[in-house]
Order: sequence, then C-alpha cells, then structure tokens
Amino acid sequence: MARIEQPLGWFRAVGLAVLVLLALANAFMPGAHLPDEGVAPLPLSVIPQPDNIGRLPALGHEGRALLLGVDEATRTARAELRFEIPPRTPESPQWVLWMRRVPVESLKVDVDGVWRGGERSFLRPDAEHVPLPVGYAYRLPSTWEGEIRLQLSATALRTTALQPEVMTEARYDREVQRTTLLNAFGYASVFTLGVVGLALFFASRDQSFLWYFVFCLSAGLLMAAFDGHAYLFDPFGLTLVLGGAGMHAMSLVFEVAALWVLLDYAETRQSRPLLESALNHACVFLLLVAGVLLAWRQALDGFSAWFMPLAWLGGCVAGVVITVDAWRRRVPLAAPVLLSVLALGAGMLAWELAARGVLGGTLWTLYGYQAGLMLCAAMLGVGLISRISRYREQRDREQRARADSERRMYREAVRTELLTALQTSLRGAQEDAIQPIVFRLLLEHLRRVVPTTTAVAAARGYHGRDTLVVQPASYLAEIENTIGQRLQTLRRQMAGSLELQRPVTKTGGAVPVAIEALVALPVRPPGWGLIVLERAGATVFHPDELTVVRELARLALLQADEAIAALHLRYTAEVDALTGALNRRSLDQALLRTFQEAGRKSAPLSVLFVDIDRFKSINDQHGHACGDHCLREVARIINEQLNEEDVFGRYGGEEFLVILPGRQSEMARAVAENIRVALESTLIEHQELSLGLTVSIGVASQSPGEQQPHAAVDRADKALYAAKRAGRNRVNVAPAVFAPRANTA
Repeated sequence: MARIEQPLGWFRAVGLAVLVLLALANAFMPGAHLPDEGVAPLPLSVIPQPDNIGRLPALGHEGRALLLGVDEATRTARAELRFEIPPRTPESPQWVLWMRRVPVESLKVDVDGVWRGGERSFLRPDAEHVPLPVGYAYRLPSTWEGEIRLQLSATALRTTALQPEVMTEARYDREVQRTTLLNAFGYASVFTLGVVGLALFFASRDQSFLWYFVFCLSAGLLMAAFDGHAYLFDPFGLTLVLGGAGMHAMSLVFEVAALWVLLDYAETRQSRPLLESALNHACVFLLLVAGVLLAWRQALDGFSAWFMPLAWLGGCVAGVVITVDAWRRRVPLAAPVLLSVLALGAGMLAWELAARGVLGGTLWTLYGYQAGLMLCAAMLGVGLISRISRYREQRDREQRARADSERRMYREAVRTELLTALQTSLRGAQEDAIQPIVFRLLLEHLRRVVPTTTAVAAARGYHGRDTLVVQPASYLAEIENTIGQRLQTLRRQMAGSLELQRPVTKTGGAVPVAIEALVALPVRPPGWGLIVLERAGATVFHPDELTVVRELARLALLQADEAIAALHLRYTAEVDALTGALNRRSLDQALLRTFQEAGRKSAPLSVLFVDIDRFKSINDQHGHACGDHCLREVARIINEQLNEEDVFGRYGGEEFLVILPGRQSEMARAVAENIRVALESTLIEHQELSLGLTVSIGVASQSPGEQQPHAAVDRADKALYAAKRAGRNRVNVAPAVFAPRANTA
C-alpha cells in the first residue's frame, strides 16, 4: 500500500468532510436546477381530537406537531387540521398536504367521509411510488377553497411526532427532491466506503477493515430503517413483521459495530485493556437486548421508549471517551474522528428531540444524523488507512530524520562560517564598505546551500545607502542594466509577502526557462531590500531553502547593523556633538600619536591654537543658541581651509586646535592666515542677525627631539595670548614675548 503521511491524511479527511458538507448544502439549500418553491405554506392549526374514552393527544413544537407514543393511550392519535385555501383562480397552485416520513404504522386523512386521502404507512411504499419515499403526501382536490377541516388519524410504530404542512406542489416537489438527494448521497457514501473497506481488507488482511466494512453495512441498514426504505431491500416482508422493534434492533447493532471499529481504530486493547474489556461486555449486552426486542417486539415498546435514548447517550459517551484517549495518545486523525463522533451524537439527539416534539420536524433534525454518520465513516476510513504503512512510515521517518539532521548540520556549519567571515571582514571596515562586504559574503554562502544560477542582493535606503551585489560577479554589468528598471516592480510584487516564486521566460517566449525566487530582506522602513535567486530549469525552490535564505539574510543584516552601530558609537565617542570636530579626548590622543610619529620620522609638525574674539559678548547679547550656531559655523569654515591629513578639534569652549602634519612654521602661519581671513570675510547669519566674527591664532612647531605635545601646545597657547594682547584678529607665531595670561582683560 502507498504510504500516507499524517498531514496528507488530514488533507484527505478535510477534503472528504468538504465533499460531505457540499452535498448536504446542495440538498438542504436552494439550488438553481430545482423548481421554484412558489408560495409559502398555508397557516395550519392542529386541533387534538378525543379518543373513544375522551383522552386528548398531546401536541409538540409550538402546537404544530401531533405526538404519538407507544403505550395504549398514545399509540393512536386523532386531530383536526384546519387551514384556509385562497379563492381559486386560473393561476392557483395545486395544494398538497405534506408530512415528513416518520415511523407510523398507519396514517389516514379524510373529510367526514366525503373525501378520503388513502392510507399511508412507514412500512409500505407511498402511493406516489417514488424511488425513495421521503414523506406522506396528499394532493388536495383542486376545487377546494375557503376553510378546510381535515380529520387525521395515525398509529405509531415508536415514539414520534407528525408535523403536517399544506404547501404548493412546487414546494412539495422541491422538498421531495432535496430529501431524496440527501438519502441517495447517504446510501452511496456508506456503500462506497464499505466497498473500499472490504477491498482494503482483502489487500492488507488487516481485520480493522473488516470491522469497518461491517460498520458501513450497519450504517446503511440503520439509514434504511430510520428512513423507512428497508422494504426496498426486503423481499420477504420482515420489516412488516418486525415493525418498530426492527428499528430499535438495527440501531443497537449499528452502535455495537461503531464501538468495535472505534476500539480497533484507537488500539484501545493495547493502551486501555480495562476500558476495552468493559466496552466489549457492553456491546455483548446491547446485542442481547436487540435479540430480546426482536423476539417480543410490540410487547417491549414501553421499555424501548426509555432504553433507546439511554443506549444512544451511552454509546456517544463511550465513543467520545475512546477518541479522546486516542487523541491524547496522538493516534492519527483522532481529532477529526472525535469531531465526527460528536456530530453523529448531535444528529441523533436532534432526531430524538424531533421525535418527541421538542424540535420541529425539519430536514436538519430528521436527517442531520446522516451527515454525522457519513462524516464519521469518512474520518474513520481515512484514519484506518493511515495505519496501513505504519512501520514503513517509521522507517522512512528515521531516514528523513537522518537526512534532515545532516542537512541541518551542514547548514549550521555554513551559518557559522558566514558569521566568522562577517566578523573578520567587518573588523576595521569603513561604513561605505560594510554593505557590499555583507551582501557579497551572504550570497557566496547562500549558493553553497541553495543551488542557483545567479543570485542578486539589492537594498535601497539601507542606512542611507543603495547597494547591489551579484553572484557570480561576471553577471554584474548585465544585471545592473536591468535591475534598476525592475526594482520598483519587484517591490510592489513583494508587498505583504516575505517570499515569491515565479517562472522566467525568454523575451517573446512562452516556455519557462528558469524559476525565480524573491525573498524580502528584513530592512527597517523606509529602506527596503530583497534577494533575487534564479535557478535554471523548472525545479522550484523548496520552502526549506527559502527559510535558510531568510535565516542567513537575517544573520548578515544583523552583523551589518552591529558594525554600523559600532562605527557610529565610535564616531560619537570621538566627535564633539556641537561642532562635529574632534572632542578633547580624541584630540589629545591625536596630538600624542602625531607627535610621536613625526619624531620617529623627523618630519615637521605644527599646531594652531584658535580662539574666537569676544565670544562671551555674543552669548550675553544674543543668547546661547546664537553662540552655538556661531561655534558650528566657525568649525565649518576652519575645516574648509584644511587638507585631508590635517587634524582639527574643539579644545574647549570657543577654542579650537589644529594639527598640521608635515608643515613648518611659515607654512602653518599661512594656513592660520587663511583661516583668519576666511572668518573675517564671512558674515554668520542667525535668524535676523548678521554677525561678523574674528579669531586670534597662535602657531607653534615641534622642536627637534620633542616626543610629547605638551610643550608645543603651551607655546601655541602663549602665542595666542600674545595675539590677544596685540589687539586680536591676528596670527602670532611662537616664540614671542609673553605677558602673564592672568592680566589679560
């Protein structure tokens, strides 16, 4: 037998359930191929009539159903049916008195001896001779109009309720067709499932399928008994002899078959031997009761009236206990079987309540149990089939587990290698090189676990940059010419989806030549990105492969985010937040490093000490916001006068320090003069103010053999002090004649 995996069994179970529900919906709901229902049924009153000693029968379901019992007082009941037929016109419909087929031994309708509708019986075919009788119908004379009073007399086979309706012939035909369709579908379903079970028994020699065949056979006989169709398969007239006792016995036989097949399906013998033994004894008891009912028949109708509901209730409870235990032990399809058992129990409960007049005698209440029965048979069949290749499944499962384990180990190794390569390659990388490095390594490692012809990683707005990487790199020029035109289209196609696959065709062709997979990159909005994988041929990408793509992409982007965040953190630690120049700590480190390097190489080195003139008055007159703006502009103008190798930082307050590697005093003085002139000639705009600023600059150079920057910085500071004393807005080069700084105004 072919192996059936549990998920596949679920799909088949759901498919069978959908087919059953669709068929029921076609039977119960209005359809396009059935005649129009026409006019609604006429209002009808059921008036109980006393028997020979004055006893009135009971009414059920809002007074519209005549209740029939099994004792001497209620077995036969009479009632008067009152309704009013509209005045006759040429367009008037044919009216039909209709009652659904419930177990009555005899049913008669007449009008004071003037008109007789004929006798109907549950045990004999209707006068209409339809293939599957579904009710009791009386066509009323076409000449009747006005108020009509019909006398109804019925004798019960078991406890039941008659609910008469007066409807048009079109509606009657519709009711007959719907109910006949449901009955035919029910018989065909259980017959087909039974044949399948018998065939599987001969193919596998598994006794479970023999019990399943018995279950389907008893289900068909139960439906035939409950629907009154048993006479069609009864050439010897046993149904006439057995009467209502035959229905009860068939019900008990079905219950026994259902419990036995459930026990076998759930393997209760191995897991719960005491429960299995108790239920087997209960089944034997039910079979003995069925035999007693057949032997004494009508004499035990009173006993049957209360015993049968209890037997059904006990059987449903036992079925639920068995399936719940199977579900806990993870027997395949135990949950669907449990639901079908509950559906069957609900259907039988509705049937019993309708028979006692609590619910109306509708299509759902009288035939809903058939839906539960078919669903239960379908679920049990699929559940039993799923057990055929258990040992082969276990073997295949072990092989798949071994292969999956090896595949996971290889993927984990690739993941580890990718992580190591990323951490190694990103160490010390510049920010603009991080994304190309990450995407290149990602695609290289992806192609080891996901075979592809080409792989493309594209990102837009990721950390403010656009990146495109192609593997193999030889395809880069070709893809660069087309990817820009496709990116927006691809982004729209990927909206709301993590991944997408589609065939690729040549220009003007219709036959796919490759499969393309699109996987979204987890990039924070407004940025976005995706990976485009292309594989030659028609082999689609497995979901596991796309999962690996997402995992490795998430890992790579996480490393990229961390590397960029580390760069930003280092930049924040080194740069002054207000001016963007180096802060004091970074400036001190740069001074020490450049001085030591210049000393080793015997190269010239100069420093500039820059101070904004009269900056305190700006803060006092225009506020600190204006002062901060001036500091930013001064830092920008100074930085524009420097070369790339020069170092520039904020020393403190309104003081800046410039390190000029490779510059002697005269060259440093020229740079300082450029800075002074640039600032003097620039008006700084702030809100409605135009401010002119000047700076004083002290210049000092590294002395021979000088390894530490402190002396040179001190000389530059003193030169700055001298420039201040000399009138500000000037450049002064150390050494000079310095006055004590404490005397400076």
